[in-house]
Amino acid sequence: MTSGPVRLVPFEADDLGQVQQLWSDPRAARFISSDNNTWSAAAASGFIDQAIADQQRHGFSRWKVLGPDGRFFGWAGFTALEETSEIELDYCLALETFEVFPNLPGQLCQDLVDWFFENTYFSHLVSVVRTDNRMVREVMLDAGFYFRESRQIGGMPCDVFQILSPSMQSYVLTA
Repeated sequence: MTSGPVRLVPFEADDLGQVQQLWSDPRAARFISSDNNTWSAAAASGFIDQAIADQQRHGFSRWKVLGPDGRFFGWAGFTALEETSEIELDYCLALETFEVFPNLPGQLCQDLVDWFFENTYFSHLVSVVRTDNRMVREVMLDAGFYFRESRQIGGMPCDVFQILSPSMQSYVLTA
């Protein structure tokens, strides 16, 4: 899949160093961990293993985001949200990416939403955003998500946003 200037490709087992490097930046990792932002090699390996398994099982997953030159910018995609058994859209990008491509998060999320509803049968998609992450909140709202609820997830105070599939949106509007 492509999204503007980047490509999204499935993870491979040897991507461990890239994920660890991304998570080693506390500015990037602070919104994805409640564990004092410490991510071990085992956690990164588990993340990659889960992404590979999800890709094989479901045909979608969290994918590597690669720049035009093939450089690793981070990851984006979908995972099962354990707490609610729904599919969640999330991303984690290196902060340098925002300097080069400031509109990338919004474009990436919109392209992922479009891809998801064109390629799956799900009625809706959620995004869990830490309550203090204003940037991602704005990205999700701009991508068409709406606020659903606040709750504690993974030890963090979060807001859950939701977007309905186009067919469900039509159904709700006609009901």
